[in-house]
This record gives sequence, structure tokens and C-alpha cells, in this order.
Amino acid sequence: MKLKGIVLNSIDYKEASKIVYLYTSLGKLSIKVVGANKPKNGLLGFTTAGNIVSFVASDSNFPVLSEYEIERSMWINTENLRLLEAIMVILRVIKQLPDDINHERTYNFLEDILKNINEENYKKALAVLLIKLTYSFGVSPRLKECTICGSRNNLMGFKVSTGGAICKDCGGSNPGLLNIWHQYYYERRRINDYDSFDEISLFKAIDDYYRTHIHMNLKLGFIEK
Repeated sequence: MKLKGIVLNSIDYKEASKIVYLYTSLGKLSIKVVGANKPKNGLLGFTTAGNIVSFVASDSNFPVLSEYEIERSMWINTENLRLLEAIMVILRVIKQLPDDINHERTYNFLEDILKNINEENYKKALAVLLIKLTYSFGVSPRLKECTICGSRNNLMGFKVSTGGAICKDCGGSNPGLLNIWHQYYYERRRINDYDSFDEISLFKAIDDYYRTHIHMNLKLGFIEK
């Protein structure tokens, strides 16, 4: 069976081979790549983290790669270090995805983001991805009612510690931030069609949200550089 996958990382296996870890529509897979450490075999594209590949592997408990094609190389933009750092954040998050989720839906979303991310839109693409992926971690933000009093009226802010919206009476004072979270979480658009944002405050909220509710350090310091 032919599959597509996002290469997460690889490790050396025996003398000349590697084990490559991928995320696919079936979940996380490990594939043995015989002769991967020999450049003449042309297997670098399959072992490079961040690449999107289509491949065929043997049907066994320890699948062996038989053929592959590169769907998208993530390293065509190697001069943009911040873009590469954003891609590395995405790969770290994918590695932590739970096993009991809808992998087909999640994979299709991730592939779409990675195929369209570029040096102009990488911050917006990263923000959209991280906010939408909270669903896969089982900690979706509550954005349609105040997380303090339960009111659905006058929602005017976003509070990380309570996990979502807060109303004006409970101290909400930044409706723009709440609106961006609402748009990025619920709406389906092309990356460039999402509204712009105050990237510093948004990424601080995203970083704090992952620390508080998912217990993950995203390492987003490069955004402020």
C-alpha cells in the first residue's frame, strides 16, 4: 500500500541503514531504510526531517522501504532560519500527538499547512496550526462562553489560565485576541486569508496555553527576534 508521510526524524540502524519515523494518515510509523547511509543509494530525501514523502514499504511488523518520492522538500528555504525554526516546532508537536485521535483528518491538515508554509506566511501558518491542534490534545479552548461566569454576552478577552474566553464583567479587555483565537480555531481558510494579528501577544498566549494545558514547551522565542 502506498502512503504519504511527514518525516519526523531518523536514527542509524546497524552499519549502513536507518530507521525513519514518520507521521501518516495511519498514525506514527517507523520504517527501516536499508543502505540509507550510503549517498549513492539516493535515500537522503526519505531520511530528512520535515520532508513530505509518498512511499511503499513491506507489509510486516518491521516495514522495510521499497520505493519513495519526495512530495515536498522542506529545505528549499534553508536561508530563512526562522521559517526552519517554525518547521522544527511543528515536527516537535507532531511527535507528541496522542495515538487515539483521527489521524487521517489530522494528517491531511498538517500536510496542507506544510505544503503551503513559506517565508512570508510562516508565523500565521504556525499560529493557525498550533491553535487548531489543541483539539487533538483534548484541550480545545472554550471560545463561545465566559470561562469564569459562563455568560455568552460581551465576550471581550482570552484568559490562558481558564482556557478560553472571558466576558467584560470578568475582566475581558482584549477582544482582538479573542477574535483571532476564534477565527483560527473554527474557520477553514487558506493561510493567507486569515486575518493578521499582534504576533507577540498571540504567540505568548499560545505558548502559555501549551505550557498550562498540554505541559509542552514550544520554544517560540525565535518569533520575537
